[in-house]
Amino acid sequence: MMRNKVLGLVLALGLAAPSVFAREQVTDAQRTAKIQDKVYHAKAFEHGQVTATYENGTATLTGTVDNLAAKMDAERAARKVEGVTQVVNNIQVKANGVTPQQILEQARKNVLTYYAYGIFDSVQLAAEGDKLTVSGQVTDPFKKNDLGNILARIRGVAAFENNLEVLPVSSFDDSLRIRVACAIYRTDSFERYGVQAHPPIHIIVKNGNVTLEGAVGSKMDRTLAEMAARSVALSFSVTDNLRIG
Repeated sequence: MMRNKVLGLVLALGLAAPSVFAREQVTDAQRTAKIQDKVYHAKAFEHGQVTATYENGTATLTGTVDNLAAKMDAERAARKVEGVTQVVNNIQVKANGVTPQQILEQARKNVLTYYAYGIFDSVQLAAEGDKLTVSGQVTDPFKKNDLGNILARIRGVAAFENNLEVLPVSSFDDSLRIRVACAIYRTDSFERYGVQAHPPIHIIVKNGNVTLEGAVGSKMDRTLAEMAARSVALSFSVTDNLRIG
């Protein structure tokens, strides 16, 4: 009986050995090919040229892409390959001919066309060289994440800073938002603003305090908007940051 158990163990080890040996025989070239394939399917190649090498657990990425998100997509893809324990990301972001003003214009367009951006959010953008910074307030965490991902994909953005504040969850603030919006947009003076695809007066509410952001066409409209907001007795304070023009 003991002899049979020993023989069975020897046979089991013998059968397992080829699979263990096979795993150990994956070459650096094979892993490099797997990394290249992962990066390709991450679509980083659509934005430039990326080359990967592999040695002793480290994947090194080089080349150029035209936006920061593509660079980070390539790195995440490389990390998914079995055997990769570290990624050195030497990819450079280059987009010849793209100016900070063009980056800003595209960023504004992307924010306005983002499906979840509304009058209870406010986003400010700034571009310096190839760095884009976004600040302001949004009502939900997913909006901050979505906008960060969208803006980092703009051609020419090599550095990105997401300073968006996620407003606290509050049923009181939710009620106040609706009341202030009705007070402003349901008046005859602001009917022309309310029917626009992107109403220009944004109502930011935090802990019962109201801030008006955006732009109106005249000083009179700014005054009327502030008066309408103040007419809602629930608010603790009203700050008028509306611009003219």
